Amino acid sequence: MLWSHPESTGALLIAFNGAVRRKKAKNPAEIFQRSTWVHDIDSDVLFLADPTLRSDNQISIGWGQGQPGAYAIPAMAQTAFSVAEHLGVASSKRVYYGSSAGGFQALQVAARDFGSCALVNNAQIDWTLYARQNVQAICQTSYHGRSAAEVTKAYPDRTSAARAFGEFENVPRTKYLLNTASQNDAAKQLPALVTELGAGTAPTGQRVDVSMYADPAGGHNPLPKSRTITEINQMLSEVSSAHE
Repeated sequence: MLWSHPESTGALLIAFNGAVRRKKAKNPAEIFQRSTWVHDIDSDVLFLADPTLRSDNQISIGWGQGQPGAYAIPAMAQTAFSVAEHLGVASSKRVYYGSSAGGFQALQVAARDFGSCALVNNAQIDWTLYARQNVQAICQTSYHGRSAAEVTKAYPDRTSAARAFGEFENVPRTKYLLNTASQNDAAKQLPALVTELGAGTAPTGQRVDVSMYADPAGGHNPLPKSRTITEINQMLSEVSSAHE
């Protein structure tokens, strides 16, 4: 879903869904989280739903893995590129945003868009390190029931956003908002990023800014709307004012 300001802003936010609360009466392809925020965001906004979530399944988190033989991230990336090009928004003016699984998707697409940047909150860096039941559901749905280890061995850049940086030889400029009180994020996801970048498999160059905060009550949940809007608009301001 695309929302545009009456006048061109010169920038584009591409937003991805995290976990979706499934309802029988609602097609998951028509769920666009944070779409009610558009009037608070200082740019045009493209919302992308994860096609892994379909009416014929009950998956709530898909990480853009798609169906067997139809990996979804490339198609999602191409959609973002096509819309941005139609709007005349250069890669350097594109911000990819998401939390949790949405953050994983944002990093994956930004890795494919040289010059773009990403803003993520408690993102999964490696989805196979997340909750077992969610991981197993995707292995079953998207990879014919193969184990997470088998999927990682066969498709390392699909399971790890950091490995995708290496695959595309591009580390997008990223602000990674991380709650240190969220066990999975602090103990598993952040180390997965640091280890991969430290191993030298991903190119160096752009800065990954890990901005930590401590919110025991918030846990893995994303930051409140007011703080999230502030972070989004700050990054949009930075890319809008930057020279090509």
